[in-house]
Amino acid sequence: MEHTNIETRDAETVEHLWQTIVPGARIARAEAIQPALAWHAASEPGFGFCDYTMGSTMMVESDPLDQVVVGRIAGPRVTGTYRRERIDTAVPFMVVDRPIEFAFTGRIAGTAVSFARSDFDEAARRLSGDDTLRVRATGYAPVSEQRLRYWTRTWEYTRDVLLRSPERTPIIEQQARTLMLEASLLAFPTTFTDALAAGRPSRPLPAPVRRAKAYVEAHAAEPVVLADIAQAARLSPRGLQYAFRAATGRTPMQYLRRVRLDAARAELRSADPSIETVAAIAARWGFSNLGRFAAMYRGEFGETPSTTLRS
Repeated sequence: MEHTNIETRDAETVEHLWQTIVPGARIARAEAIQPALAWHAASEPGFGFCDYTMGSTMMVESDPLDQVVVGRIAGPRVTGTYRRERIDTAVPFMVVDRPIEFAFTGRIAGTAVSFARSDFDEAARRLSGDDTLRVRATGYAPVSEQRLRYWTRTWEYTRDVLLRSPERTPIIEQQARTLMLEASLLAFPTTFTDALAAGRPSRPLPAPVRRAKAYVEAHAAEPVVLADIAQAARLSPRGLQYAFRAATGRTPMQYLRRVRLDAARAELRSADPSIETVAAIAARWGFSNLGRFAAMYRGEFGETPSTTLRS
């Protein structure tokens, strides 16, 4: 991991340091930084952890992009807005899919930890035993006081290992990273915690369903019909429909649509709006009816495709 310890009063440097943890962080307005930012961080691809203090009057927008971010910002005059709702930033909060905006005046103490979305999904599937599980946020605040205490203790351990220990090793750092990811997964409301609360059994997917999913994910950008997926799964179309719905709660074609929507969203977020269009990206992922695509997209992600492209 790369470790950074620095003090600065330069706003551009502050923004750059935040972006090493949350690439979508942007300072909208800043006055003189006093006292200086004291920044301590550890990062590597797919993971970032920071602890900092500073003073200023500042407005910031942090977009998680393709990450899951858990943060905390404490200070006498801090306001935060997430999903159009004012939140208490002094309590750890989780940000997924949409930006958080916060403003403060005076001294603040903050921390943030970020994970790649793919790592979050992989951990959820490993812990639940459900190969179909995709983590989607159902809230931003900890699910309970007990889970909050567990997350806080894990964060303190991770801080000591990554930022303070003179004897850290790559093995210990990776252990701390895994513990922090799992604590965040357990502490905040998602489809994973919903599944745990519902007591749904954990069982591996049947082999034909796994083959079907693998085929869909590999060929999502191509013209795909049910018969193609059934052939890859080595079942009849009717048999696949039954097996796939029984194992995942959705049909193979519904799963294909979800994979394509996720892929279109990822492309919209990384595209240059001066060059790309929503229609072109939608067409590349098999959506020929732009109005229908926009309706499905908004229903899934809570914003229009054009908003994602412009953000």
